[in-house]
Amino acid sequence: MTDLYIENEAQQTLKKEIVVEGISLHSGEDAKIRLMPAAENTGIVFYRADLNQKIKVKAKPASVVNLIRNTTIGSHKIKEAKISTIEHLMAAIWGSGIDNLEIEVSGPEIPVIDGSAFPYYQELIKSGLRKQQAPRKVYQIEETIFAREEDSYIAILPYDGFKISYTLDYDHPVIGSSYFEFEAEKMDFAEEISKARTFGFASEVEKLHEQGLALGGSLDNAVLIEADKTVNPLRFENEFVRHKILDVVGDMFLNGRIRGHIMAVKSGHRLHVKLAEKIREKMLEEEN
Repeated sequence: MTDLYIENEAQQTLKKEIVVEGISLHSGEDAKIRLMPAAENTGIVFYRADLNQKIKVKAKPASVVNLIRNTTIGSHKIKEAKISTIEHLMAAIWGSGIDNLEIEVSGPEIPVIDGSAFPYYQELIKSGLRKQQAPRKVYQIEETIFAREEDSYIAILPYDGFKISYTLDYDHPVIGSSYFEFEAEKMDFAEEISKARTFGFASEVEKLHEQGLALGGSLDNAVLIEADKTVNPLRFENEFVRHKILDVVGDMFLNGRIRGHIMAVKSGHRLHVKLAEKIREKMLEEEN
């Protein structure tokens, strides 16, 4: 794997601060975040505003502390310093072209907004981006890396660009099997991927609530699936697989920008982060 500095592409951050408020998906609590410009080579950094001390948590695979129905990062030293459900925001940051950002969070989870990445993407673009002096850094995949659990897998292959090919397969008549491919250089992330919402099954709601999950879920921020139909209308005929690609984008951005072709079958956050960890291992090997 090789680090590439893209000479004709500069790193970017926000022009001005953004504040976003809303309900959090799993805790059901009100949440607020401040997204602030950051210096070159900062990357994406989160911290909790409600704790006694300012503990910064960089978005990277080693910071992941929980993968149950979402991607949660945190400090391995300070148990309270964790931030959950970052994947949609991370995807929006990637799609907007931002490289450096500080994110202050009012509690343990960020707002879910409408269950997609699009509202965050809109706010980031509306704020405006500021080009910085340092060239953008991209990691080029030079050998196949993969992760697998039973009949689910995800792999990344060498490729001159960034592409995700995802196969979704649910034993459920509403979802069934579907395939979609997103190629960053040829497709519009905002229109094709960012608007796809998270989804859940009506039959699982009670169990999730017992586990303290999806307490803030509603028809305003998720597609609810019953035995033979969705309760709310879909934005795309294949919205489910597009949302899975959205999750892949957000989780892969834990390593910054990469070049490669990701092929995934029935993968979720756990497998995404397992692959991200293996990619980071390769990066560190080459640095040493």
